[in-house]
Amino acid sequence: MTNVTFEEKTKVVFVGCGDKAHGFARMHDLHSNKHGKYQLVFTEPMPTKTIDPFDSDYVTIEHFPECLANADIVVIVIPSYAIDSFLIQNYTLLKEGCVLVDSTNPTGKKDLKDTLAALNITSDHWVKAFNDTGAIQEMQNSLSSKMKLTTSVCGPSDQCVKKIAALAKYLGYSPTVVPIDQYKFLQSCQDNIGWEWMHATTAMMLLFAIAFTYVTVQVSGRPHFQWYTLLARHSSKMFAWTAIWGFSLSLLPGTCIRLLKQVTYMDTTPRFLIWGCSIRKQVGLLSLYFVLLHACMMLLIFGGEYFGFLIDDGYMEWNTEASMLTAVLSTSLFTITGIASLPSVAHEMNKAQFMLVFGPVVWSALALGVMHVMFLGVPSWTDTPRSRYSWARGMPPVTLMASVLPLLVMFIKAVQVCHASMLRAKNWVTSRHQVSSIHASDHLFVIDDEVEEGV
Repeated sequence: MTNVTFEEKTKVVFVGCGDKAHGFARMHDLHSNKHGKYQLVFTEPMPTKTIDPFDSDYVTIEHFPECLANADIVVIVIPSYAIDSFLIQNYTLLKEGCVLVDSTNPTGKKDLKDTLAALNITSDHWVKAFNDTGAIQEMQNSLSSKMKLTTSVCGPSDQCVKKIAALAKYLGYSPTVVPIDQYKFLQSCQDNIGWEWMHATTAMMLLFAIAFTYVTVQVSGRPHFQWYTLLARHSSKMFAWTAIWGFSLSLLPGTCIRLLKQVTYMDTTPRFLIWGCSIRKQVGLLSLYFVLLHACMMLLIFGGEYFGFLIDDGYMEWNTEASMLTAVLSTSLFTITGIASLPSVAHEMNKAQFMLVFGPVVWSALALGVMHVMFLGVPSWTDTPRSRYSWARGMPPVTLMASVLPLLVMFIKAVQVCHASMLRAKNWVTSRHQVSSIHASDHLFVIDDEVEEGV
């Protein structure tokens, strides 16, 4: 006779039948062994709610709350505001050792951890997981996708965390175990835009405020100035100024860190530079937005009425044509860096491609952008006597002020590159000197007899 043992399946109950639940069913249908160790059950706590049919033959729907009695894992996919009433009415139905999984993203409301504490429930059998993946991502997941959905798993009990990480892997996720002291960062992953975007937006608004104030004060002192021209003609200058300063600031922190490490050989990086590097992607993308605003505005208003001084007998001067060319090239290169910043593109790039795009390409874009401004502005900087338009109120031209920061950043980059080249040359000379000073008897392939004979 043959002894046959049957492994009892782990019953996983998903409380809620909304989009998130359908996403779990989709992930199970695509990635899981249907005869594996887990039994997936879906239930809806609201009896009046119509349950949309699941497009899967491998999940079951059971009545609530009876299905909770023998559940090993309960995944909460109901709105966070309903967790309180769910626990009050049904917590006593859960068997001992049942793990509660909180996949909600509360917005100003209590989540599972806070609700358990409020109800004086001291159990540590709870885990935060699956809240950092979107229901749409899960429902649209396919076998042809090159990237796995990642989810962070966090909880006070290591045993429970391991159990849920195994479930996540079974469903086709790539789980990452996060320490409990990082829990607050997981509480509402899908319901905030992130501090990086907040700080970057604030920084760009400050730059725009500087540009707006300076341009308004300066141009309002010009002869025959009309205030309505701030709406289009002069707002275009504000957009361009904000964009080129934003791009400069996005490149400055990394350059400063490299230069400081080359000069001081420091082990620690100043926190404000780390902060700058953390938001440089967002600052760069917002700067690209201002570039597009400037380009669209110029396409709408460029003509003899506003920019007749750039045209002589129906033709543009050489510096104006050069300015237009550098503007187009700069915008195209900045667009390339913006596209490369998209996660779907960036994840497919190797190191060499990344270094090319965010090295020579982005610095060429900044240089061409500065050239665009300078081709238009330098003649007015050096004119004698000074023009009442360009130097209104005795203030330097807008083109000059917009060029100061980018030129400073490019100067710092040039110093860093030159210093790095000098270090490489010095290291090469030192290594050559060390090799030439090695005694023949120290060479691995020369024996002592040959040295004595002068071979």
